[in-house]
This record gives sequence, structure tokens and C-alpha cells, in this order.
Amino acid sequence: MKKYKVAFATGSRADYGIVRNYIAKLNADPTVDFSILTTGALLASEFGSAIEIIEQDGFHIEYKDVIPQKMSSLHDTCHIMAQTLDDFSLFFSKHNYDLLIILGDRYEIYSVSIAAAMHRVPIIHLHGGELTVANYDEFIRHSITKMATWHITSTEEYRQRVIQLGEQPKNVYYLGALGAENCLNINMENVPEKFHDIHNSFVVLFHPETLNNVSPLEQVEVVLKSIEPFTQKYDFIFIGSNADTHADLITSKVKDFCNNHEKCSFYSNLHPDCYHYIVKKSIALIGNSSSGIIEVPSLGSYTVNIGDRQTGRVKSSSILDVCCNVEAITNAINYTITHKNDPIEDTPYYKKNSAELYYKTTMDILRNEKPQYKVFYDIKNNTL
Repeated sequence: MKKYKVAFATGSRADYGIVRNYIAKLNADPTVDFSILTTGALLASEFGSAIEIIEQDGFHIEYKDVIPQKMSSLHDTCHIMAQTLDDFSLFFSKHNYDLLIILGDRYEIYSVSIAAAMHRVPIIHLHGGELTVANYDEFIRHSITKMATWHITSTEEYRQRVIQLGEQPKNVYYLGALGAENCLNINMENVPEKFHDIHNSFVVLFHPETLNNVSPLEQVEVVLKSIEPFTQKYDFIFIGSNADTHADLITSKVKDFCNNHEKCSFYSNLHPDCYHYIVKKSIALIGNSSSGIIEVPSLGSYTVNIGDRQTGRVKSSSILDVCCNVEAITNAINYTITHKNDPIEDTPYYKKNSAELYYKTTMDILRNEKPQYKVFYDIKNNTL
């Protein structure tokens, strides 16, 4: 029996949390030889060593690309990208795959994608076509699209944008966002008992805006100043920032804040089930994470979305977009408190059985003949 050799490349806890149920189906398929290739913050202790969660879930990790995660400048970020490219080029020169699964827009995954494309490893790209105007993720995501042959998007609008980038419509599938469904299936065994009875709480997840002229330190100071008046009455659970440029500045500032406020706590990393549970039990997620846009509406909580990091994404009416100033953030937090019992019904990223749809689509791709070359789809000569 032929076994298809398939890998998922990941460099962050968020990537893995999103695809977990989908790749579990591939891992269980007897016709698939499935493994995970890891790099980036996933392997770094300062970001919570999320690799341990993957290992606990029983996946085979075929490659661990350990690179020091110094993130103090854009040069540091470029150095990590260059090292990742070199490491994965060597790896792909020795390992062949029928399909490589890539998600999103991380800079380290961009390097993995370049190495894979140069070594003619077929790529399927998840979550293409999305917009995040204040972050370098924006141009990275669209660049990965051009290296992939197949694409799964989270909304029809994003599907149309991928086609607009010259991708063949027959190879672009709108199947919803995995995270919008995953978050509804929480395994309480992965939620520590200390979180079971949380209430009157907020979750805070704030990342650097890497294309903004305002320093991340100034931004996080505004966020903390906005939150401080509420810390007498409400619990605030802070989650560590992504491994983006200047993330270390945000983490240091947040840790100091938590050390000086009894009802505030900091976690560099949480199991996806635990994260989804505390968000579900909270009044709102405060910050600028894509999770607040894609997953949180499904959990029935509000999102106070700060700044421009997520500008351009399709959004639920439960997303409160605010600029990064104290008055705007304070007003939004007060709104969520006042309306915390109102139902949240519009969830634009949710599609029933999305993990199963992703799995079946992936298997169809593996079974069908693969094109030797990519042909640019020119929309001036075609209709969408």
C-alpha cells in the first residue's frame, strides 16, 4: 500500500493550535506517513516550549530546527530567517515529501516555504488571502501564496483574493477557519483545575505592530494604563506575545505589571484547550491577536481589538476596533462589561466540520495527479 509522505511545518504555538484536529486526521490515516517539522519560538523556553504540547499529543516530530530567538531588532529577525532558510534547504535536500502543509504568515515559515519551493516540495497553504496591514505578516502571507500550488481559505472573500494573486480557482478552496471550530471542542483534561472556576475575567494578548512607527513599548504602556483601573474588580490573564520583533520589550513590561497587581497573572504559553476555555469564560479578549478575530466570536466573548495589526480582516460585530489610546480602550472595556450577557451570533469564520473538509480535500490532492508547473491565472482573460 502506497503511503503519502506529508509534513506540517510550524514555528509557533498558534499555528499548531489551529491545525491540531485537522492534522490528527491525517496522522490517523493508514495511507499517510505524517510528521511535523518545527522551528522558531515553538522550541524556545522563553516562549513556553510549546513543542512539549505537540509531543504530548503523540505526533512524530521529524525535525527540530533550534535557533536562538533574539528579537531586539529587525536585523535579528532577518538573521533568524536566513538561518532557517539555510537549515531547511539542507533538510529538504535529504528528505522528500508528497505534500508540505504551511499555515499563515510567520517570517520563519516564509523561510521554510522558500526552501521547500526551491527543492520542489509541493505546498498547500492555509489562511491565504487575508489582510493585516500593520505587520510584515501582510507581504509574507501573499509571498507564500505564490510558492504554493493549493490553497485553503477561511472565507470566500479571501478565496477571491488568492485567485486575484494569479492562483488557479480550481486549486483554491473555501473551507472556513479551523480555529473557529476547534475552539468549540475543549478537552477539560488539558485545563488546569485552578482555571475551572474563573469568572469576571479578561484575557490579554498583545503583539508588536511591526510596520507601525509607534514603538511597541509605547503601545503596551497605553494598554496597561487602560487596564489598570479595572484590576481592582476583575482578573486579568496575560498570555505571552508572539516571537515578533520587539516582543521581548512587551513581555518584560507585562511581567512587571503582573508582579505589581494581585489580580493579574502572566503565562508564556497555555495548551490550546486551556486558552480557549479561559477566553470562553472571560468577558473579552483584549489585544490585537488574530485569535480575537477568528476564534473568540465562536466562544461567545467580545474582542477589544487594539490598533491596526488586524486591519483588513473580515470581522464579527462582536469585535470592537479601537485605536491605541487610553480613552478608546477604556470605553471598549466598559462596553463589554455592560453587554457581557448579550448573545454573539455572527461568526464569519465558522464552517461546520471544517477539520473533516480540510482532511478530505488534502487526501483528494494527494490522490490526484500533480501539475508539473504552476500556471498564472490572469483574471483579465477569465472570470472569477
